[in-house]
Order: sequence, then C-alpha cells, then structure tokens
Amino acid sequence: MKTQRKISLNTTQTGLFLILLLSTISAGLSAQSKIGSGLVGSASLVQDKNNVMASFSPVFNNGKTYVRWLVQNDEKDGVFVIERSKDGVQFEALGFKDRVGSPLCVNLFYSFIDETPSTGTNYYRVMAVGTDQSYSYSDVVRVRTDAQSSNPATNSAMSDTEK
Repeated sequence: MKTQRKISLNTTQTGLFLILLLSTISAGLSAQSKIGSGLVGSASLVQDKNNVMASFSPVFNNGKTYVRWLVQNDEKDGVFVIERSKDGVQFEALGFKDRVGSPLCVNLFYSFIDETPSTGTNYYRVMAVGTDQSYSYSDVVRVRTDAQSSNPATNSAMSDTEK
C-alpha cells in the first residue's frame, strides 16, 4: 500500500520547483538571476509578448479569495503560477495549475482558491509559463478582504504601469 505525502513549499522552494519542472520539460536551461519578479531561482526565460489572458478577476467571498482567469486561444503547454502580495511589489507563489495548450481556437477558464488570504488588502497576479521557456503576467488585481468589502464590486484592477 502506497502512502501519499502532502508537500508544502515556501517561496524559495516554489521557485526551485518551477525550475526543476521547466528543466525536465526543456533541456539546456542557462542561468539567470530570477524568474519574473516574485520567484527566487534561476532559469533562462523569455518574456512572451503575446499575453493570452483575456480576463483576470479574483473575488473575495466568505473568507476565501476565488481567483479566476480566462485564456484565449492558448496553444502552449506549461503551468500557471498563482501569486499573492501584501504590497503589490513582492509576490509569493500560492500554487500551480497545469496550462492546457490547444491548437483549436477555444477559450479556457481556470480557477484557484486562496483558502487563507491575509486580512486587509491583497494583490494577485498569474504568471503563465510555457514549455518553450516563455512567460507572461496577468494584470495585478487588488482585493480587499475585510468584512466591509466582501462585495466583488469593491475589488479593483491595477495595471502593471500603476504599481
């Protein structure tokens, strides 16, 4: 009988896990100082100019933040890294979702639940990483998690230029 273990990763371990995942998918990664601006580690990633995320909308409700995003015509395999920040600058990885590439012109919805958001203001974003060593980010969205702002209408989007 096999036993399954739950693995919990901190930010550094998450970055290293992502690097290991990418290196097993694609051979020949070269060193660089960081992946994106929120993970620690090294890999040779190239920014993808074609961001396939059509919408990104985290919503706080009943003590949890529901992170949802729509991907339009995504042909790449890889992973999505869901990230959270208290200040909108330093992000930590919360979890991963497999990126389902398809040659068909389809829209795909993805979701993730932050079971333990911090009280006050949280900032969320999603990093799309392809097996071709490309990456892109969603917009950064600010979510209020206090009792008065559990209404989704109080969430506000903040673009990368407003950070």
